Amino acid sequence: MTEFAEDGTGILTGAASAPASLARAAAALTQVRLFGFSLGMIGERIFRDAPALLLLIFMTNYLAIPPAMAGIAIFIPKILIVFVDPMVGSFSDRLNSRWGRRRPLMLAGSLLTSLSMILFFHVPRFAGAIPQSIYMSLIVLLGFMGYSLFSVPYLTMASEIAGGDDERRNVMSWRVVFMAVGLSISAFAGGLVQFLGGGLHGYAAMSWIYAGICLFTMLSTVLATRGIATAPGDLERASLISRFRMVAANKRYLRLLLVGFAQKVGEGVGYGSFAYFCIYVVHQPLSAIGLVVLASTAGQVLAQPLWLRASRRWSAPTLYTVGVLGWCLNLLLWLAMKDQSPYWLIPLGLQAGVSAGGFLMVTLGMLSNTMAADAAETGLNREGVYSGAWLAMEKLAFALGALVVGVLLSLFGFLESAGGATVRQSSTAILGIAIIYCGVNMAIYLGSILAVRQIAAKTSGAA
Repeated sequence: MTEFAEDGTGILTGAASAPASLARAAAALTQVRLFGFSLGMIGERIFRDAPALLLLIFMTNYLAIPPAMAGIAIFIPKILIVFVDPMVGSFSDRLNSRWGRRRPLMLAGSLLTSLSMILFFHVPRFAGAIPQSIYMSLIVLLGFMGYSLFSVPYLTMASEIAGGDDERRNVMSWRVVFMAVGLSISAFAGGLVQFLGGGLHGYAAMSWIYAGICLFTMLSTVLATRGIATAPGDLERASLISRFRMVAANKRYLRLLLVGFAQKVGEGVGYGSFAYFCIYVVHQPLSAIGLVVLASTAGQVLAQPLWLRASRRWSAPTLYTVGVLGWCLNLLLWLAMKDQSPYWLIPLGLQAGVSAGGFLMVTLGMLSNTMAADAAETGLNREGVYSGAWLAMEKLAFALGALVVGVLLSLFGFLESAGGATVRQSSTAILGIAIIYCGVNMAIYLGSILAVRQIAAKTSGAA
């Protein structure tokens, strides 16, 4: 039985030794491989974030789907995906093939997600909002099934290929950096639509470009992980329900899942409402989103060494609280950006990136350590079940955020349109957009601080 000790961040980590298979994996993890492995985070983030930024407004302003119906059309298929993620994780835990446990699924996922990115914005014309909504639900379901095939094994491998706490922190830091790059590329989707001529044609052309980026970066990860040793597949034929019971017994993981759920609901609300907020509240073009997120990317990248140093001296709750409070301040500052020059958004984006980089690093580090501690303590390879449950939670929370935006937009009286036609919105609708993006978002993130502090308190009490 491995003994555990505090690592200085309020997180329990293995103090003895990692499994031999993980040590072999770490030995093969050169900087070139680490770069190639992390590159897939760009495609993964583009597929998740570009549709999150534009799909809802595309449906309300170009397909004439009412906001609440559009939110429901996105939410329902993601409920179904919640059941797919754990099954993919469990299957990848037990898979033994000449290409490894995870890579065959990642290959299939990279192909399916790239195809779905194109289909999102190539929508046949149907008579009425209901057929349009049904079609979009089916495409969202197809796309996120592919996303599960890639992202669940990908998240699991981040824990498997690194040996030791420092190595895991290094892997996660690289992932945060490439996550920021993917987010930055996603944020330019609206500007790219405008550059390509706007309208339905602009959306369609954008989707081809982004599908190509997804395919290249995801396949790079599949190729980069060739030959990296990981633990053999778990030959135990336990049912998925029994595996979930084992995972559910890990109270610390369940508390961490609650933190992630709050984060992702807030993120879903922010993504779903940001384009509306820019256009209708602060009167900024969609291209300004790219400028903001590019600055945010720079903030995340530049701040990572500082957050890593701070993680060795300060507790996880302290780091998390500082990051979230900085994020909430950023939301308030946005209200002063009405009709301002887009260049004023650069420092705002930098500050947002610095803040987000902190609380994201803490959360990912806690997740990776929790999975590694479970593997070391039990000797079981069930990281895929943990990863599947985590990503299922992310998709459900993200979709719930979009649903909240759609329903609240309808309640505040937002009017849908077809083909991008300009519709004058009421002052109540515009006020509602501001409340959704700033107020609802802030309340959710502040609530997540309490959950992180509870995890630290429970961990400390059990130590």
